[in-house]
Amino acid sequence: MALSRFARDFAAEIAQHDWSDAPYRRDRAGHDRSRDSKSGAQVLSDSEIESLLTNVMWVTAQVLGYHDPNFDVFEFAEACGVNIRTSRGAKSGVIDAGLRAPYGRYMRPGTWEFDPVTEVVTTETSDFYHATEKCWDFQRGYRGARLIKFNVEEVPARWKPCKCMTVDQL
Repeated sequence: MALSRFARDFAAEIAQHDWSDAPYRRDRAGHDRSRDSKSGAQVLSDSEIESLLTNVMWVTAQVLGYHDPNFDVFEFAEACGVNIRTSRGAKSGVIDAGLRAPYGRYMRPGTWEFDPVTEVVTTETSDFYHATEKCWDFQRGYRGARLIKFNVEEVPARWKPCKCMTVDQL
């Protein structure tokens, strides 16, 4: 899935910024030490730059994921210049782990709270209903069946709630 224009623009700005002296001085957006006549000698190591870049990506991704149901954190991280792969080439679980989004439910930006679930999703062949299509358990079991959506108060008794429905109570 392609990133939204908003996410692409954030990623472009994050990727092109020179983060090497970020903790030592305040610079405008688009900072580039090679163009800076007042750049100091103190800079971060490559590892420190990677950590800073990843943290900036996570903070931005938290907000984008909360607002955009089609948001793909791996695509965004890669566009920001963050390495999303393990040494064996698989997608790194570290990328997901930096978000406050258990079972695909993003917490409200600036809080550790979830919005109340108002609509749930399931399929005819499923045993469970889910708060979001991004629920890990839904993704693991989904085989392309037609999606069925219900108001949370109107789910027929044949479906049981997935763990994602109560993640805010864990």
